[in-house]
Amino acid sequence: MTSRVLLSSAALFLSILSLPGPAIAGQDPLAAIRAEIAELRAEVARLRAELEAVRGTGLPDQAPAPGTLPPPISVPPIGAPRAAPGPAQPPPDLDLLRAQVSELAQVKVASESRLPVRIFGTVHAHAFANSAEANWLDLPNLVAPDPAAGPSGTFNAGLRQTRLGIAIDGPTLGGVRASGNIAMDFFGGIPGFQTGQVMGLPRLLVAYARLEGERTAFEAGQDQMMLAPRDPTSLAAFSFPSFFRSGNLYLRVPQLRVERSITPTVRVMGGIVSPIAGDVPDETFRFVPPALGGERSSQPAYQAHVGYASDEPDARRLLAAGVSGHYGRERPTATRENESWAGALDFAWRFERIGIAGEAFAGENLDAFGGGLGLNARAAGGWAELQLFPTDRVSLFAGFGLDELRDVRTVVPRRRNRTASGTVIFALSPEIDAAFEYRWLETTPGRGEARRNHHVDWVFVHRF
Repeated sequence: MTSRVLLSSAALFLSILSLPGPAIAGQDPLAAIRAEIAELRAEVARLRAELEAVRGTGLPDQAPAPGTLPPPISVPPIGAPRAAPGPAQPPPDLDLLRAQVSELAQVKVASESRLPVRIFGTVHAHAFANSAEANWLDLPNLVAPDPAAGPSGTFNAGLRQTRLGIAIDGPTLGGVRASGNIAMDFFGGIPGFQTGQVMGLPRLLVAYARLEGERTAFEAGQDQMMLAPRDPTSLAAFSFPSFFRSGNLYLRVPQLRVERSITPTVRVMGGIVSPIAGDVPDETFRFVPPALGGERSSQPAYQAHVGYASDEPDARRLLAAGVSGHYGRERPTATRENESWAGALDFAWRFERIGIAGEAFAGENLDAFGGGLGLNARAAGGWAELQLFPTDRVSLFAGFGLDELRDVRTVVPRRRNRTASGTVIFALSPEIDAAFEYRWLETTPGRGEARRNHHVDWVFVHRF
């Protein structure tokens, strides 16, 4: 590059020395020289622009090989028309960046309120098999009696646990930040069609608006209930958590709740929830929610949770515990009213490569939450899980859950349910996981021998 500049300067100097005299007789020699100088200045400006463009590309100076001459420099004769000097050309990297920004601008997602919107989701594909009669083929939680005729056991694959969601970031006013979240999956059943297995119906998971300050938050909408919020680890049980009806209480329910951080490690939440009694008739489809036992109580249910979580900056070190409660009323008939109540304890601990988690509960009329084996009775149970993290990409989990009726004086369809599971999760990338899970279920009826089922699951998950 330096050689080119020197040669260009020499050529300009020679051109100046060889300036011709005035071409037209009688022309002012001084004016002609001024015109020539103006043209030379324009030429120097053009060469400077070319030099800046070469510097912008980041190319090193390249000297000619020994014994060779540099390429000749073409200098237009003095007085010949020249193009005006143009702007420096942008480097190739800048052109590529501009093209990428232009492409992204064409596929952006926006809302009418012009608030930032983020789309998220999980593609959940799995193949599963059962050795006996499972109530749900893909996520069994009870073992049914063997069919009177025909073979027992099943195999299939599905994607109805695939999830889609939208997160909205609202404005921040006076230190209070607004946000919202909507998510759904396709676990709402299947249509009554010949190939309905591949036509999973949408199901609302969560839909809430949230106002969050430095220490206090308010939430309105459908979300995980405050009672017993902890779940076992499983990729196979994505739409309903593991050990549901085997010691793990669970429900996403409409609610109004307030959360308050008492200290950096202690958080309290409480509020009202919809009086869901879990007594919708077993029908294919209903357009209007019926007025049943919970709705006839004419009042909401009440829940609260107090939790502790250590403020360790390392995610591989954790100590957490919580206590929660629930109270509601049900009126299944005009003359009878039942209480629904529960108390639960949850905990989690992890130190580097090992961890444990679990939950225990006792209560009455908890069929809406999967307690009492889905029956309207008094029950107690819980679950526990051992967690191992041998590498950053492989995780191992083994757990056990139990739900058992208490103080039963009549014959019931089932009185105890037990589940044991083992899971291996492979983190193939930050977005892609694969897993293998084995689950053993045992359902003991009110009379007769226990029924058992072996369930295996192969899972592939891609988050976006």
